[in-house]
Formats: sequence, C-alpha cells, structure tokens
Amino acid sequence: MPETTEPATTEPATASSPATIPVTLVAGYLGAGKTTWLNRHLRAGVTPGTLVLVNDFGAINVDAELIDYRGDRLLSLDNGCLCCSLSDALGAQLSRIARWPEPPTALIIETSGVALPGRIADMVRVARQFHLAEIVTLVDLGALARHRRDGRIADLVETQIAAADRLSCNREDSLGPDELASANRWLESINPHATNEPSASNEPSASNEPSASNEPSASNEPSAPNEPRANASRTAEPGDTDIEAVDAGKVDSRAPPLHGLQPAPLDPPNWQRFTRQLPALAERDALEGCLARHAGAVARAKGFLQVGDRHFVFHWSGGRASWTPTAPRPGAGQLVGIGFAGAQLDSLLDALAELATSAPDERPREDR
Repeated sequence: MPETTEPATTEPATASSPATIPVTLVAGYLGAGKTTWLNRHLRAGVTPGTLVLVNDFGAINVDAELIDYRGDRLLSLDNGCLCCSLSDALGAQLSRIARWPEPPTALIIETSGVALPGRIADMVRVARQFHLAEIVTLVDLGALARHRRDGRIADLVETQIAAADRLSCNREDSLGPDELASANRWLESINPHATNEPSASNEPSASNEPSASNEPSASNEPSAPNEPRANASRTAEPGDTDIEAVDAGKVDSRAPPLHGLQPAPLDPPNWQRFTRQLPALAERDALEGCLARHAGAVARAKGFLQVGDRHFVFHWSGGRASWTPTAPRPGAGQLVGIGFAGAQLDSLLDALAELATSAPDERPREDR
C-alpha cells in the first residue's frame, strides 16, 4: 500500500479572485460507471453553458458517443491520460477552451479509467482561467475486493479513491451486510475527508456503460460547487497550461493538495491498448468466448459491433459482457480495449485477428 500524508485544508477564494471556470473531474477505475454517473448528472441539470470533455483510452471515444448532451458542448479527447503520463492534448485543449470568445460557464472532465486524477488536477491548477471545483471518484463496490487483491492495479485504484472530494459508490447491492461494512471502512481509511455517496437506485441503469452487466448507476444529484478549490497564479497568457511544470512537480505551492490522503508516486501497470476491426459476427459467443479465455489480460474492452443484422454497443468489464442495441454505423465494427502487456494479451490479439478474418462458418466450434 502506498504511503500517505495528511493534506492541507483547501483555501477559499477571496473576493478579489478573478472569475475562473470551475472544473469537476469525474474519475474512477475502468468500468466503475463514470459515463452512467455523468449522464444522470447531466439529466438532473447543470449550469447553462457547461462544457463536457470526455477523455477515453481508445482510438475511438465510445464514452463520448454515449453521453446525452448538446453536441457543441461535448468534446472528446482520445488516447489521453494513460496512467500518470500527461497528455499534451489535454493541456492544449484547456488552453483553447479558455480562449473561446464565449468560454464555458463550467467544465466537467470525464477522465479515462486509468488516469490519475491528481495529475489532471495539477494541470487545472496551472491553467489560469480554471479552478478545481471537485473530484468525484466512482467506485464499483462489487469489484473493489478483486481490485484490491490485484497487485497490478491496487495502487492505482487506491490513488483514484484518495484523490476524491466525493466518492460515488455503486453495486452495493451485490455485497452482503458485512462485506459492505468492510468496504466502507476501507474507503474511509483511504480517504476520511471524502463524502461517501451511495448510488441513488439499485435499478439497472439505462446507460450503455455498465461496470459489469447493466450496473446500477451512481447518484443523480448534481455536483458543481461554485467556490474555487484551488487556483494557481503564474505569469503566462490567459488559459495557458504549463505541462512541463506539472511533469516536474512545480505546481504553485499555494495550491493545496487534494482532500484525501495522498499516496506516494506509484509505478503504473504496463498498459497496452489495442484496436481491432471486426466484421459482422454470427453470434455473440464468438467474441465473448475469446475474451473470457484471456480475461486475466483484459482490463476493459468496448466498441460498436454487429451481430447478424443487429448493431450493438459492446462492453466487457470484470469478465462480463453487455450488449446494448444501437443504431447502425457505417463500416466494420470496431473494438477498443486496454490490458496488461504480455504473452496472454498477445495471444488475445492473435485470436481477435483470427476472429476478424474467419468467415462465420469457418470459426472453431468452441467460438460459435
């Protein structure tokens, strides 16, 4: 477990502080329910003029296409924020947004499931036109024990939880009373400062982004505090984001650390992303079986796929699949994923390549 240190208290903005754009970060591990939470949050109502920026891990931004929001107020940023590596694209996007003739009234960033929200928060702190309002971390309680046991991702999940101002937990109905109490005690030990918000309902979500199979969504209560949480001051053009300063850890010392107990820097997993085009499948089992046989190597997979003459949004998380009907899309189906580099993932990629090139009646019987 990473070492932790007690954070400083957030400094309130003064009356003389210039108007800046409040930023809410939506974080959480792969499949935790971020898009579900965001959709419910948007439907509950946000400040007019709010901009949503979706930062996904894949070459196609599946999450952005599943968010029900005005097209001109929804931006996607693909292939960003892997582990603790900062994306120049995100910093450049923040700078461009700040220079719009009519900047947004608020910004919500849905981070990728492998992002460190503290690093993105640092990028916000060095952008003069923005201030960090809140970090909301989604927690899949049904998968939490498994994530804590997995040495490849345990520190990452803990770091995401420690960074939060608010924890929005879902799938609590999958745990018994003792398991739920134990999970909540652990969450409080990692981040005693965060508000722990259970999901609003145990009904399956209408969202297309389940953490397992049709996960219940997190709370639909809006969250966009108006008071700045921290705002770094530096000599630069308005809106500039100093990527080098963040990389070097030279964020303004007056910007307090995050509310939770902050883990020391961690070694990220050896992530490997992949993208595969898949023709129309004869049966869902063909892909599900392929992923199930390599489940230990796959952290997350999703995409737009065709089975027979039907089109689906596909999600794979926690060893389970979800297929949600959707409108037809031109071209071949696309699957994006992220996993742990190594022989097992290489074997999966070979199997997917074979699946993509085999006619339905030529596939091995076990894949039918």
